[in-house]
Amino acid sequence: MGDRPQVFERRLQIKHFFEDRQTGQTRRTWLEVQLQPPETTPEGWVNDGRIRISLGEDRDVKKAFLLSIDEACRLFKCLEAAVMDHEARKAELWRS
Repeated sequence: MGDRPQVFERRLQIKHFFEDRQTGQTRRTWLEVQLQPPETTPEGWVNDGRIRISLGEDRDVKKAFLLSIDEACRLFKCLEAAVMDHEARKAELWRS
């Protein structure tokens, strides 16, 4: 596994365009989620894959986070809970 290049598959890319107040130009920020699938080692063991989350501006990567599958699951559950709370609050506001 050490001599093989890491292969990541793009799973999601979210782009956000905005007007830069200082320059007046349209700029772009983005978030990308990539998956490195699990793989078998030469000895027959199965290694977990990983999730890479990259944040960028225009064409440059500004930050990247490499998450274990456990960390990615915790992030997923946190995002899901935040969305559920948001939707419940929004429905409550519409009812009032």
